[in-house]
Amino acid sequence: MICAGVDYGVARIAFAVPSRHVFHEITLKPGDNYGNLEVLSEIVWNEVLTTHADVVAVEAPIQGMSRNVRVGISLAMVAGAIVVAARQAGAHVDVVPPASWKKTVIGIGNANKESVSNYLEEHHPQLHSQCGSQDMVDAVCIAMYAEATLAG
Repeated sequence: MICAGVDYGVARIAFAVPSRHVFHEITLKPGDNYGNLEVLSEIVWNEVLTTHADVVAVEAPIQGMSRNVRVGISLAMVAGAIVVAARQAGAHVDVVPPASWKKTVIGIGNANKESVSNYLEEHHPQLHSQCGSQDMVDAVCIAMYAEATLAG
């Protein structure tokens, strides 16, 4: 089974399929929320079809992370666009809380970004070397979570 992991923010999305050596970052245009969602949906749909991903694991929005309601709503809209596009492309989609994928992959549910990056660099240096950002490190680990829990 081919598993993809997706980590996202308001302005950038990381899409990783480690088993296919696919590591793509998508930067969105500032200020064009609805246009960005449409473009993002097309890109995710194409990525799922091109990589033949059977499973797409998407990090769940963190509740209470942002005191700015507008940012929280934007993150939820981005997550929704990713989920719908991946499902329309035929993939099984799972929205995964950060603590779940971190506990499964790293062994520590409340691991910080540095711990996640250090884990990947130490245990999977070839994958870590393909990551240009922390978002991509997270996307790779989310795909590893999918491989460990959803593909079997």
